[in-house]
Amino acid sequence: MDRSAEILAEAEELLSGSGYEVVDVECVGGSNGLVVRVLVDKEGGVSVSDCSGVSRALGDHFEAKQTFAGRYMLEVSSPGVDRPVRKPEDFARFGGEKIKVSTFEKIDGRNRHQGVLVGFDTERDAVLVEIDGATCEIPLGSVRKARLIRDPWEGARNRS
Repeated sequence: MDRSAEILAEAEELLSGSGYEVVDVECVGGSNGLVVRVLVDKEGGVSVSDCSGVSRALGDHFEAKQTFAGRYMLEVSSPGVDRPVRKPEDFARFGGEKIKVSTFEKIDGRNRHQGVLVGFDTERDAVLVEIDGATCEIPLGSVRKARLIRDPWEGARNRS
């Protein structure tokens, strides 16, 4: 299990039952030590205050467990408009939305797939994406990265 997956599991365990969903974790090394980015969400979205509270809880937990040997910087934020999608439940929940999926190997002749997320086939353990009128079946294990494609101005246009 890689470092990001370990931190993801710890964060999910710590925040379970709190109303927060850990969307993704990224650990990257820098000249000043490790940067740990944690994306969280909740029903209705997260505020700066939510991010601050989650950051304190995670930071206290990591310090108590001495999770990191050296210096690290913890960044907690919302997933934003280009929300990562990684779990089968996420692929099912966001059906009908535009998505970009990159894969480890070529599927239907390409590594990058962009279209409308149809959903998730639990029997085949596959993400279903409609691309140019055809449904592309992408095995979950082949997904390198998946993100929703949202127009950040859509809500503002709909209110006018």
